[in-house]
Amino acid sequence: MSVITTALLAGASLGLSIAAPIGPTSLLCVQRTLAGGLPTGLATGLGVATVHLTYGTLVAGWGTDLATAWSNVAVLSLVSGAVLLALAVRVLRSVTVLRQGCERRRTLAASYGSAIGLAFANPATPVLFLAAMPALLAHGPAPLPVLVAGVFLGSLAWWVTLNTAVSLFRGCVTSHVLHRINKAAGLLLAALALSLLAKGLAGSLDGSPQWGLGGAVVARGSDRP
Repeated sequence: MSVITTALLAGASLGLSIAAPIGPTSLLCVQRTLAGGLPTGLATGLGVATVHLTYGTLVAGWGTDLATAWSNVAVLSLVSGAVLLALAVRVLRSVTVLRQGCERRRTLAASYGSAIGLAFANPATPVLFLAAMPALLAHGPAPLPVLVAGVFLGSLAWWVTLNTAVSLFRGCVTSHVLHRINKAAGLLLAALALSLLAKGLAGSLDGSPQWGLGGAVVARGSDRP
């Protein structure tokens, strides 16, 4: 598998992990799909994916400088993994309540724009991206734009899948069903957290070279460029 394909899939899995937990934006997509139809729900999901693309670009941009300056990337992976694990536990313990019939019909442009505003106002989203930064930057030689594009595609794929399923099986969409989906999303987020914790723990124990940026490898205990 090529480096580009691997990076794209890695970014997509990260975007899926961030988008899948059922929070305010997911409930908004579901409610708009039920009230206004599939196009309205897809426009809403596209707005959220646009915000994920923005955050992914920002994290990839300044995260490169941060990771380059950070000498102990194992600690960064451990901290990030712990934050993501705490968020996963929060997702797993949350209760999902769907309020049907409370969304009025609106234009596709209005659905897209309001979704962007809501997604930017959600404080959990930037925390998730910051915590997942080591996973985003773990593919040294991979072009960062490809990783970011993967994040967008993974997020968008989730919204398309979710809204299409809601549109096709609207009679089966209940708070209980969404709660089960949320549990699965929480487990997916926990898996990402555990992978970061494992990498950080392995790096702190053996002192082997860790991930780097743009093909550069960061190694502890070495003064070589």
